[in-house]
Amino acid sequence: MAAVLELSPEPDRQPEGNTGRPALSVATPASEAPPSASGSGLKPIERLTSDGRIERINPETDAKTVLRYSSQFARNYIRSDYNFCASKIAVARGGKVKALEKALRDTSNWLGKTDEWLARHEARRLEMPHELIELTVTRPLAGLLVRCLTQYDRIFVRSTERMIERKITDQDRANILANAERRLKHIVQVCMPDNDQYDFDGQRRES
Repeated sequence: MAAVLELSPEPDRQPEGNTGRPALSVATPASEAPPSASGSGLKPIERLTSDGRIERINPETDAKTVLRYSSQFARNYIRSDYNFCASKIAVARGGKVKALEKALRDTSNWLGKTDEWLARHEARRLEMPHELIELTVTRPLAGLLVRCLTQYDRIFVRSTERMIERKITDQDRANILANAERRLKHIVQVCMPDNDQYDFDGQRRES
């Protein structure tokens, strides 16, 4: 799908730290309208993988949250990995809880610092089409995973803004996103082993 950049028709919306410049938006030509109702170009998520698994557990909380996303990686992670991770987080005990907490907090801290670094490179705001999806938060640590996905998507948008205005190179952006994606995928790997595969301190037992 091709996309073109145009000036936003909303002059009252100003970018962060730069009040004298209009925002950028991504517009989709009418002849190339994607199947998504919001015009994001992302295929709608009709069903999350492992939805049956998450329905069978007894979570600490039964909270719901709505996640906004614009990137293909976030869309794929939500569809294929979120429910699996949320269900594994809900039943984690002992050392596995410590391992998950460390992986999630390390990821969130890295994403936060990267977001702050990007914010220091001022650029016009990019109005990027997005999707919304409701997710089940089985435990506070699952809420932290949602936060990580939100942080990733913000980095996706901000790195695009900075690349367009040549504040960073396309390789800089590729490296940032690759590192962020690797950290989020690592969380899935931590979720996979059973509780008895972790020592009390959160270290994985040698097989």
